[in-house]
Amino acid sequence: MEDFLKPLDDIKRVDVASFLFTRIQQRIQNELGNRVSIKTAYSIAASFAVLFALNIFIVVNNKSSRVEGNNIAQAFHLIPNNNLYE
Repeated sequence: MEDFLKPLDDIKRVDVASFLFTRIQQRIQNELGNRVSIKTAYSIAASFAVLFALNIFIVVNNKSSRVEGNNIAQAFHLIPNNNLYE
């Protein structure tokens, strides 16, 4: 085990500029300040929910109107019937 740990003895401490740590902290603070407000996030989520509900309503309503249109067209014999055994 000591043979595996021997290369770690050659590692030397690196000297960095004293202001580097404060620069890193400042960048972290700047990144944390660029967040979206809760009010904006809720309004975006609400608009997506309304858009989703409207989409579902249109799809369901379109299906029922298509079926009604086919029934009316069949009543007036506007849709050709290809059934041979009628």
